[in-house]
Amino acid sequence: MSQSNAERARLIIGEFVNCGIEQFIIASGFRSAPLALAAASYPSAQIKVHFDERGSAFFALGYGRAARKPCVWVTTSGTAVANGLPAVIEAAMDEVPMICLTADRPPELRDTGANQTIDQIHIFGRYPKWFADLPAPGEEQDESFIRTTIDYAVHRSQNGPVHLNCMFREPLLEKNDQTHSIPAIPWPDIGDPQTRYQTTVKSTVDLDDELLEKISGARRGLIVSGRLQTMDEAKAIHGLADYLGWPLVADICAPVHTAENFINSSDLIVRSKLFAEKYSPDLILHAGGPLVSRELQHYLANSPAKTYVLVAPSDSRIDPCHVVTDRIHATIAGFCDALLIDLPSSTRTDTEWLKVWNRIYPLVHRGIYDEMTEDLSEPMLVLLLGNLLRRMNWGFAASSMPIRDLQMFFYRSKDSPRFFANRGASGIDGTLATAAGIAQVQTGRGVVLLGDLAMLHDLNSLSLLRECDVVIIVINNNGGGIFHMLPIALEQEAFEKVLGTPHDMDFRRVAEQFRIPYSLVNSCDQFREIWWSLKPKSGPYLIEVQTDRTQNAELHNKLYRLSIETVEEVIQKLETEDHPRS
Repeated sequence: MSQSNAERARLIIGEFVNCGIEQFIIASGFRSAPLALAAASYPSAQIKVHFDERGSAFFALGYGRAARKPCVWVTTSGTAVANGLPAVIEAAMDEVPMICLTADRPPELRDTGANQTIDQIHIFGRYPKWFADLPAPGEEQDESFIRTTIDYAVHRSQNGPVHLNCMFREPLLEKNDQTHSIPAIPWPDIGDPQTRYQTTVKSTVDLDDELLEKISGARRGLIVSGRLQTMDEAKAIHGLADYLGWPLVADICAPVHTAENFINSSDLIVRSKLFAEKYSPDLILHAGGPLVSRELQHYLANSPAKTYVLVAPSDSRIDPCHVVTDRIHATIAGFCDALLIDLPSSTRTDTEWLKVWNRIYPLVHRGIYDEMTEDLSEPMLVLLLGNLLRRMNWGFAASSMPIRDLQMFFYRSKDSPRFFANRGASGIDGTLATAAGIAQVQTGRGVVLLGDLAMLHDLNSLSLLRECDVVIIVINNNGGGIFHMLPIALEQEAFEKVLGTPHDMDFRRVAEQFRIPYSLVNSCDQFREIWWSLKPKSGPYLIEVQTDRTQNAELHNKLYRLSIETVEEVIQKLETEDHPRS
């Protein structure tokens, strides 16, 4: 007997739930109605519905980024599917769990000019970890085929997106002849997944003697924490840094577990050519993903270190500067545990090496803070947030300048929130939707920091944040502020037209449209006042900070120069102390 669309959809959704999937995000459409109704009616499934396919895909991305397990994105056929491509690319580039469950026309309508029928086979190209084209329900189809396909899709989605394309024939929803209602179909009693997969990455590491000898012999070892997935990874890295007595520099998307040996403002410090010349590591131990800071990458790539160890649970190539000498595919905690056990007690570390870093970074940060006025500039906003965000649970930063400013100016401690960002492909699209997906997982109040163009790209997704406990801070500098940081030789008129893209808008009425409380702030005192007034409240709030792009670029360049001068003054003092005049 042929299986109905509703029965097939319930088989698919039920097997997803059996595999541990909890969250579904639905972008409404007719061809996907059997899947959407099945997800909505499953007793234990959590569903979210959003009218924007692109935003809903980014919601799935955000959920997967925070939960480290996939959310199923359910969407209809045609160009609705194509709207998921940016989120799929980001998920693939940063290995975020995600499942795309798309509806499609049956094979007899393909390549016929049928309305809304496009080629959805491998529509996302090589970005998904796996793709399957599921046939429309028909005669003599084994349910085991559907179930094991779902099981394998969940397995493959642990480190990136997968795409399941589901064909359905009309009538999509069978009706009772008399009542014209959709008949109630019982859920299949399936139980456990048909196929179980072992997905644990290697957690025990056998380190060869040569590598151990190199690490134990390093006098100026440097630990670099790239993007991390869990607090357990951060705890392991910080513990290793404490044991070795090495400085630890970290990406803004790497949680800070303890303040011990952690170096703030590292990418401002390494801007100094004198520092790079006199204080470079002889061994680099990099844990996790790539880095936000180009300056830190340049410093590491041009160091004299002959050994660059990179350890990550991912099997991806993480070597943009082509300097990695030892690539270890294992859990970060497993690597750190093995190193702590196997390192000889005679490990020789130059204690002055850590003291130099610890002496410089507070002075760099203090020098920048002292240079600031009470004018609410973009760097000053981030300095303020360094104090105001303590003990908040999480934050999300848009690509472009917000994430870079956080990397440079945000003073982190063990009480700082964990920051997320879409740094796989580093696009500015889907910022609000991704944050909404993260808010579905994280507890407590969160903060989203983004620019005006990122806000304009994702206005629809404000509807996803209406029930979230989140403060949205939009920096409105009336266009593409990051381009002012680049050495581009264009006349002012051409620059504004092509790169500046001024829009002359604010976001007051947008906030009103989505019924989100709003404030426009113009000073540090006003920002603090608004911030503290929000403390006893919950729910969303939108704060707009208006700045000037040209002034912002000038201030950044001034702070860069100040940082370099501060670092070089400290180096000169150190040399004087080491070689006092007779």
